Amino acid sequence: MNFFMNVSQIIFDLGGTGNVAKTLNIKPSTISNWKKNNKIPNSYSDKISYLISTTKDKQLNQNFVFENKNKSNLNYKLHKILIIISGGVASYKSLELIRLFKKMNIETDIILTKSAQKFLNPLLITSLNGKKCFTELFSEDDEDNMNHIKLARNNDLILVAPTTANMMAKLANGLADDLASNVLLATENKIVLAPSMNPIMWLNPATQENIKTLKKRGVEFISPEEGFMACGEEGIGRLPETQIISQFVLRKLYKNNNFVHSFISHNNKLKDLKVIVTAGPTQEKIDPIRFISNNSSGKQGYAIAEEFKKNGANVTLISGPTNLTIPSVDKLIQVNTADEMLNATLKCLPSDIFVGSAAVADWKLIPVDLNNKEIDTNNKIKKLNDKCNQIIFKTKNNPDILKTISLHNKRPKLVIGFAAETDNLIENAKSKLKSKKLDFVIANKVNNENQVFGNDFNSISIIEKGKIENHNKKNKIEIAKIIINKIVNQYL
Repeated sequence: MNFFMNVSQIIFDLGGTGNVAKTLNIKPSTISNWKKNNKIPNSYSDKISYLISTTKDKQLNQNFVFENKNKSNLNYKLHKILIIISGGVASYKSLELIRLFKKMNIETDIILTKSAQKFLNPLLITSLNGKKCFTELFSEDDEDNMNHIKLARNNDLILVAPTTANMMAKLANGLADDLASNVLLATENKIVLAPSMNPIMWLNPATQENIKTLKKRGVEFISPEEGFMACGEEGIGRLPETQIISQFVLRKLYKNNNFVHSFISHNNKLKDLKVIVTAGPTQEKIDPIRFISNNSSGKQGYAIAEEFKKNGANVTLISGPTNLTIPSVDKLIQVNTADEMLNATLKCLPSDIFVGSAAVADWKLIPVDLNNKEIDTNNKIKKLNDKCNQIIFKTKNNPDILKTISLHNKRPKLVIGFAAETDNLIENAKSKLKSKKLDFVIANKVNNENQVFGNDFNSISIIEKGKIENHNKKNKIEIAKIIINKIVNQYL
């Protein structure tokens, strides 16, 4: 699509020469030359187009005059997405999504499922979107009865918002009994699901199994949020806010544009900040064959590290032994013992943020004989004879990594710890917050109801001086987002 424009007016609408120059990290004089020549170089066209598409200035698009003639060097790619609205109370939020995408110059086709029509009228969608709303797989009134093929192919991305449990089940099992399910089976394009349902339905093993199946096939998810539901129950299952959904989609549409990713990531507050995250268990050697450890999987720490990276931070992940896929971070340091984890952390200082999510062993076990003499651990410790069948261990405290980092002369601006407790959760977490001089601590109770280790879900309490913030069971990726949002909104 080609168009000509008044460059001076565009720069003005984007906040002026100084603001645009700062955003693009170029000299103001360069912008002045653009205005003088009424020409934006091709190398900056995508960036300027993106700024235009996301500006809050409602008058900005009026400054463009679209023509078929090639009167400008600025080639603006008009993205196109297909939105499938499935049934549920949250379907009303789709109206705001349509409005947001329209404002961003993203063309949308809309499919309204039969269930969704109980909440929204196709005429309303047509009026809002300015084009036909699709509802039927086969229609006598439609000149083209192959809409499911055209709709499946003629887009850059398919967004299902809200996505019901039924819609996920159909997609996971290859069912195609309506227009929406046929389109989803017939597409080779990126599919993004934004689930919304009752908390029990979301946590049901059948739903979770469908999610795993779809993720393996490359389908991406915008995790639901926690809160009160229309049914009166509280828990995870709320459709995320439309702004979160739209930004997720923008990241996918501009997947290879680092500028766009940094621009929409927390207003660049995390950009280039140096972050250290520790994750996983430590292993403390007893002899060349045996060690003591714990059940930490490292999932929460890995999720936190990846979320920091997604939002522009420079992330170093220091990990104990895990079976997890290596995450997308700037640097991964693999360690085994608490001593190794501490030394690796100290070498990475100075840092802006430190998150100690690793489950560090509190002590080492030192084998001794009956005379309290340490046994040689360079070789395998043999089973003793029947007359003396006891092996005695004494403990030696491991270094306190959190406290060491918090009291260090190169202390990061923000030091965050974790507390996993079986009892007296809040009291013990408060004590940890105070004794280790932390900025805040994430506490989780370990019991039969909250199987923290190895699980994909967790319930946490965020404890600060004089403040406690409780969060019911959420996916660990969602927990990571909560933590990063808190850091951005409260500490930066």
